[in-house]
Amino acid sequence: MSSSTLPTGTTVNDRYVLQRKLGSDGDVYEAHDRHLNQTVAFKLLHQENSSPQSWDEARRLEQLRNRFIIPVINADVVANSDLRYIVTRLLPIGDLESEAAPNGISTALAVRYGAHLATAVVAVHAAGMVHRDIKPANALLDGDIAHLSDFEYCCILDENGEAPRDGSWCTLAPEVAMDDGVCTVASDVYSLSATVFYLLSGEYPVDPHLPRAEQKLLIAAGDVRSLADIAPHVPRAVSSVIKRGMGVDPAARHPSAESFANALATAIGRRRSWHRITHLGHTFCAESVGQNNRKSLGVCASSVPNGKVKVHAFYLGSKRAVSGTPARVVRAGELAPALRSMFVKLN
Repeated sequence: MSSSTLPTGTTVNDRYVLQRKLGSDGDVYEAHDRHLNQTVAFKLLHQENSSPQSWDEARRLEQLRNRFIIPVINADVVANSDLRYIVTRLLPIGDLESEAAPNGISTALAVRYGAHLATAVVAVHAAGMVHRDIKPANALLDGDIAHLSDFEYCCILDENGEAPRDGSWCTLAPEVAMDDGVCTVASDVYSLSATVFYLLSGEYPVDPHLPRAEQKLLIAAGDVRSLADIAPHVPRAVSSVIKRGMGVDPAARHPSAESFANALATAIGRRRSWHRITHLGHTFCAESVGQNNRKSLGVCASSVPNGKVKVHAFYLGSKRAVSGTPARVVRAGELAPALRSMFVKLN
């Protein structure tokens, strides 16, 4: 049996009936579990270097139990083959990549989901493993909870705290991008930070549409986009936490996923939660729903004559200008710092 040719209706081990393939890549299927009489996610494990995935890894994953980890229901071998598979809960709601496209989610929600994923990553690391593929598409939503999923590339750390290099370019750490690179706890912290970068902005640190070779060079050099420029509504303290988590030097990053999450929570504090939105013809817009006796606010930047941009803050509903925060007209190249300055005043 080939891992790339499993047609709909295939029954595995007289238990799992494959119903449809999920996603555009990988070997993940929606399946009916005859034993449990429920719909599950069935994932075949890829082979690395022509060798089957380590069975110890799948079994260790089966033992992981955490509120923010998709539980592994079963791990087994396809009968009469050397193919391994894992079975997990199926969450049909969606993933954080889709949820945050194209403008990101609110700053408060991004920090919340970041904390969920960090808790899951801490559990993986405590089990002596690294995930190696933390990214928004591998974070599934179930109500208001984000669950870490897709443990296909999860790997046991060796005595040096290292694992073979792997991962997705969108959140790959610089040291993993190198041909002789390895994965560590620090590279997972980077990927977690890059995931929250995306949640806050709707953009990846490096443009995924660039040629792969160019992406590799940018990642390896740490030449990534500035969160402060593409998401000026994000508090400076939060941007600083993300920047540290994505440092080129692994030793300079947050020492753990828990440390990263704690730093995020401290950075956002009681600041307003902003959410970028789209207004036709406007360059940049964001809203903040009022809480704790604060009024709901909006900020918009729109083009004016002579290649300039007008930035103004207003109360949602009445559209009246926010007192003490006058509108500014700036050159297009000065828009990001002008917005950052306005959000500092409004927070």
